[in-house]
Amino acid sequence: MDSRVFVTEDLPFLKKMILSSPRWLEEEGLTGNESEAELETYMKTYDKTGGEWLIWSIHGQKIGATYLVYAAPSNGKPWLGTILVDPEQRNQGHAREIVADCCRKVETLSSVLFSAAPVLNQDWILFLNRNGFEQIGLEKDEKGKEYIKFAKAVSLA
Repeated sequence: MDSRVFVTEDLPFLKKMILSSPRWLEEEGLTGNESEAELETYMKTYDKTGGEWLIWSIHGQKIGATYLVYAAPSNGKPWLGTILVDPEQRNQGHAREIVADCCRKVETLSSVLFSAAPVLNQDWILFLNRNGFEQIGLEKDEKGKEYIKFAKAVSLA
């Protein structure tokens, strides 16, 4: 699996993935009707978090996207903020491989990769648990919405 930094030409691929992810759209406050320019503006709102949008591919075929933070403002540690997989490529183990590659990307920065999921989103919670993340606590955002914080041990190769 290969990764590279997201470029504007990836917007149609990203839009395809988010349109098949209604919970993600809702969580991010998007409708799915955003233009590519509006979607790019949305993505830039994450610039201040110290991460980057990555596109993942196998043999040149795009598989998914992540937003990986290398030093989050909250704790200075790496966080997996978003993981999306092409709907045609789901349930084939790609997400597990992407998570493993994210761990390799941050292993020199921290012994732990963090993530979070809304308390009421059982699918995301189960996904993180199935991919080696352990629940470590609860946290509320500035609007009072409750999230479960997760951590996954990252080991040096």
